[in-house]
Amino acid sequence: MNDTFFLLILPTRTLTIHLGSHRQCVGMSLRGSCCSDADAAHLVHGVEQLLERHPAHAWIDSQGLCALSQQGQQALLRAHTHSQQAGTRLHWCGLPAAVLHQLHLSGLDQQLDLQPAADFEGPSFLLPARPAAQLGRPGAH
Repeated sequence: MNDTFFLLILPTRTLTIHLGSHRQCVGMSLRGSCCSDADAAHLVHGVEQLLERHPAHAWIDSQGLCALSQQGQQALLRAHTHSQQAGTRLHWCGLPAAVLHQLHLSGLDQQLDLQPAADFEGPSFLLPARPAAQLGRPGAH
């Protein structure tokens, strides 16, 4: 069972979550905005599903998260709290500069494990497709 492949897509009108695992590697990808109560609940639900696999680490590709409201920030904090209670470390990778700025202003950046996109160690199939110009270039993964 260590070689099991798992992908679940949870779309809503404004926020799409891709959850996945391969071997002992789990992660999720966020695409869209997290600006409403429904988006926030959707994000927390996605993290809860991720935590059901009991990983030590979970990687969240956040490059596609284009907007985050106060409700969205509270969802990140709830997800962080749930992960701590489950014994999982969440790594938020590739947050856009505008979202990072919001987290900095609120102080939430000090509570979350924020990483650059290049540090994402979750399943690579969760990452957005690379432009064809990058494929085959030395150093492009």
